[in-house]
Amino acid sequence: MSIDTAIGGYAGYHNYYVPDEFFRSNPKTGEIFLRDGQRAAKVTEAFMVGLHLGIEEEVGASSGLLMYRCGIAWGLEDMKRFAARMRQEFGGGKREIWQMNPKFVWECWWWPLTIMGFGAWRLDLEFKKRDFTVIEIRNSAVAQSMQIVGKPVCHMYAGLFAGAFSFFHRTDLQSIEVQCYSMGSDVCKFLVGEEKKVNAAEFWRSEGASAKEILEKIED
Repeated sequence: MSIDTAIGGYAGYHNYYVPDEFFRSNPKTGEIFLRDGQRAAKVTEAFMVGLHLGIEEEVGASSGLLMYRCGIAWGLEDMKRFAARMRQEFGGGKREIWQMNPKFVWECWWWPLTIMGFGAWRLDLEFKKRDFTVIEIRNSAVAQSMQIVGKPVCHMYAGLFAGAFSFFHRTDLQSIEVQCYSMGSDVCKFLVGEEKKVNAAEFWRSEGASAKEILEKIED
């Protein structure tokens, strides 16, 4: 199947339940494409570990920040493509994503990422009333690949959420991982909000507070 055929078949598909409905490959060249024509690649857990350890070896303590910034750039670009698709499929070519139901928008955005192997998520928008959002990720592609190291490792996810939510809310937001599988937890948990909230969460995390305690303190 050509990439033109794959893109042409995209119209009218809203959810993807098996990989064959989402990925399109070219057996002759070995290339893999997502349904919207974006290039993709399949990587192993060893690649994820090597990527993070290699960056840490090169830049040291700044590796987390570098991965976070990469995540932000990824989130912004991904949301641009996603917004165009949602406008075409659900907005009649006119309605933008911020004019749609937020819960619906976010579930449509994350579902393809679940298929790509980035894990299942749980989005808690109730905290939005307190000016921040909480996200749980089960089976993080990063944390599941790393050993238990006693500290958060999903910096790229945090950046992804910062970029995506900044795009949606049209304001600069930040994100921080307050609980991680690599710390022995069942799920990874992130807080997304304004700089003041995230800085406070970072302080309490550095003090050894649990995710539950951090969220309680941030709510006060």
